[in-house]
Amino acid sequence: MCINVWYFQIDPAKYKSISSGFGVLLKEQGVKGFFRGWVPTLLGYSAQGACKFGFYEFFKKKYSDIAGPEYAAKYKTLIYLAGSASAELIADVALCPMEAVKVRVQTQPGFARGLSDGLPKFVKAEGAAG
Repeated sequence: MCINVWYFQIDPAKYKSISSGFGVLLKEQGVKGFFRGWVPTLLGYSAQGACKFGFYEFFKKKYSDIAGPEYAAKYKTLIYLAGSASAELIADVALCPMEAVKVRVQTQPGFARGLSDGLPKFVKAEGAAG
């Protein structure tokens, strides 16, 4: 379920708490409102997870190879930390466009119905680099 928690941030007077926010959302948009933006959420977090785990393994090996066997064993924790940080950077870049579309779909009435029409509008308005 993709809960539109962004509403709480954009109109705190209207959405006073999570429970009252659920009620307002249900009243105004129906059950369908709880699922707005689920496709970009699913794709964005799937891409982030795939990049995070895949690139972590890639960078862990790459940095170990660069350090050499002796230093790779000696500085294993630092190498794993650097691999993790490098992978997280790429993973977050993979997530950002989908998250931006999701937020627009959820918070800007009339922007788009979902990913299929929201992503082209977003790219047109913001450019490919966002």
